[in-house]
Amino acid sequence: MNTTTSLDSSTLRRNSLLFWCTFLIPVAIIGIGINFILNPVGASTAYGIPIHDPAAFPFMWVKGIRDIFSGLVVLTFLWRGDRRTTAVLFAFAILIPIGDGLVILSHLGFAPPIYIHWGTALYMMIVATFLLRKKAA
Repeated sequence: MNTTTSLDSSTLRRNSLLFWCTFLIPVAIIGIGINFILNPVGASTAYGIPIHDPAAFPFMWVKGIRDIFSGLVVLTFLWRGDRRTTAVLFAFAILIPIGDGLVILSHLGFAPPIYIHWGTALYMMIVATFLLRKKAA
């Protein structure tokens, strides 16, 4: 087996549309994380559950830190072109917007923010499907 061919087939190149479609999500989640740290009221409102109590801000800062970390983890492997690891991380990360949508559903019902969370999950499912498929030889 030619290792170069094997490595090339699992490399995600920066000039591909799939790379940039994947790139969008971790960059967005990093931005959301920064927003939760700098603007907890606005970020929680955008999330779908407005929190105005300053005593709750530390929890939102924790969420922001975790969002930033999650985005950086995916970006690290994506930027290296590691398609397989990026695909697995991306596929597992779909649980986050699904879970976020369930939180919205349990508190607000089918309110508009649920469509943002589940729309993100759908987008991620589509991108993950393309990341996980084997490239034609």
